Amino acid sequence: MTAVGAAPEAAARRPAMPPANRASLRALSGQAIANVLLAIFGALFLLPMLWLVLASVDANASWSVEVPHLTAANFADALSGSNLQSIINSIVMSGVSTVIATICGALAAYALSRRRIPWKGPLLLAVLFLSGVPLAILVIPVFQMYSAIGWLSLLPCSLFLAVTSLPFEIYLIKNFIDAVPRDVEEAARMERAGTFQILTRVVGPLALPGIGAAAIYGFVTAWGSFLVPLVLITDPSQQPGSIAIFGFIGNAYVRYGDIAAFSLIYAVPILLLYALSARLFRGGFVLSGAVKG
Repeated sequence: MTAVGAAPEAAARRPAMPPANRASLRALSGQAIANVLLAIFGALFLLPMLWLVLASVDANASWSVEVPHLTAANFADALSGSNLQSIINSIVMSGVSTVIATICGALAAYALSRRRIPWKGPLLLAVLFLSGVPLAILVIPVFQMYSAIGWLSLLPCSLFLAVTSLPFEIYLIKNFIDAVPRDVEEAARMERAGTFQILTRVVGPLALPGIGAAAIYGFVTAWGSFLVPLVLITDPSQQPGSIAIFGFIGNAYVRYGDIAAFSLIYAVPILLLYALSARLFRGGFVLSGAVKG
């Protein structure tokens, strides 16, 4: 009887186990579902990249992912004749567009950031709105204007691409210039520096990450542009790579291997651009010691 009566007392003295934390269980299950979804999306992203790599070295490439029959002929075809010229045209078109848009954007951003301009607020909103205007509604009127003055060629097309990317570049660079302390400029003016010297030697280097980001945006936008050069460039020898890639698609046969090889080659300048600019973005702003004591 004593042992039987002691059992309930021992059970009563035993510390009660805490209930299961339902919130933590829901958090773990939600995290598991998120990881699964991210893995699925990652696989969907990597699958086309895997096809590009395998098909570019496959002598019998098709639309499916399969073990390749190794060959280098696809890259030779992608770099032969007019295909190589189209890549050079893309470099020229994107480079000219980036230079024009970045220089003009930096000058306009500095004026909007440091000068008293009437209706500056509505003007900035208009600049931001213009960055979202679709090119499809502009390209036909521009085509008529270019056709009338004989500008349907590579460089005028670069000019139009620079104008279309200019609003967003102005807004982006202005935000970085706003972060530069005015004391730095005042110190430079005390040393009798002019406005152009302040912009190029003081504000420009300090806002370099923003200017670099704007330049990358302009280059990538021009590099991947399809509709604008298709309409505004009539000479086939001046067509960029974004248009030339469709030459691998025939009426009865699609050259999948050449498409994959040309796509990989066409992506190399963008990858190099991001690799070279990684150090720029990691550096950020270096303002210490900029103001003379």
